[in-house]
Amino acid sequence: MALANRGRKLAAVPSDLVAELMTLHHRCEAAGTKVAGAFDFWLPYYAKKIASIPLPDAIDQFIDHCRSQGKATSTVRERVYRLGLLKWAHEDTPEMTVFEACEVENLRGFIKDEVERTSPASARNVWAVISAFGTWAKNRDLLPSNPCTVIEKPQPGERPVKVMSPDEADDLLKIAIRHYDREVLSYWVISLFAGIRPHEFVTELPKPAGWITLNWSAILNRTKLVKEERLGKIKKARQVPVNETLASWIDYIRKREGGLLAGPVVRGYSFYQRFRKWKRAYYPEGMPAIEDDILRHSYGTYRVLQLGEVGVVAVEMGNSESMVRHHYLDGERTDEEAEQYWKLTPDVILKDKPE
Repeated sequence: MALANRGRKLAAVPSDLVAELMTLHHRCEAAGTKVAGAFDFWLPYYAKKIASIPLPDAIDQFIDHCRSQGKATSTVRERVYRLGLLKWAHEDTPEMTVFEACEVENLRGFIKDEVERTSPASARNVWAVISAFGTWAKNRDLLPSNPCTVIEKPQPGERPVKVMSPDEADDLLKIAIRHYDREVLSYWVISLFAGIRPHEFVTELPKPAGWITLNWSAILNRTKLVKEERLGKIKKARQVPVNETLASWIDYIRKREGGLLAGPVVRGYSFYQRFRKWKRAYYPEGMPAIEDDILRHSYGTYRVLQLGEVGVVAVEMGNSESMVRHHYLDGERTDEEAEQYWKLTPDVILKDKPE
């Protein structure tokens, strides 16, 4: 009788809500729990989310706490600097709360950015400062837990050389056209077809200079892209030919933008947070992870196959010949794949773009 009564009550609930409830029920069963148990976990989590405070306010309170605890001046200074980078990453969203900024995937991506921008050793220091901040925030009920307990600490050592296949690059570009964002598409194509490092788009300069960006003026109406010496970790200028593939994408983007491209290619360090949100929304899980310089490594691999000249590619990429030889002469990619890669123009992508 009780089951029948519950069934009659459920019949009065909108069908789409019942469908969502059944989906949730099955997901909870698969996870070894019940819907009620999931809500018991979710409610305090949600309570912390809505009670959270702005990230800058939380950082200021944490720094005041460090000073009140008699932390060494050098320790306080480092924490101000490292957490200042986290604030910079969210400069476009001043309403960002400490809860949102410290979500695991947000922070994991931010720490990976620091590995790319500086080094694994420096990023370990960022991880350590954020871990201390996370513990402080948890103890004050600003976070449900310290996110660094599940975020991997950056490890020193050489990272693997990953390369996209031409088909994977083709899929990536189709997605970027389907979900067009000028900065994201520009980042994709300049990385894939000019080998620019992730943080040669945006680089921190010594105080009080702030940040410097790669600008369209370094690319447009030129036969070579000019990477000035202040951009990136390696403080040396270099020039990369604006090949036909890259030129076709620049022309495509310029037309999409009404014929005008000016200013920075990407707007500041906060681009990388916006980029991660774009990837979470549109980038399929089955695609290769955009990390460990995979876009730049793809350029290097297919450029060596295209030219057959290690020395020329080394100059274009700002590397030594020995490093280019070590990274890109592995024999896993073919001349046919290189030919396919360098044909990935907007016309080719749009020709068979799915609806």
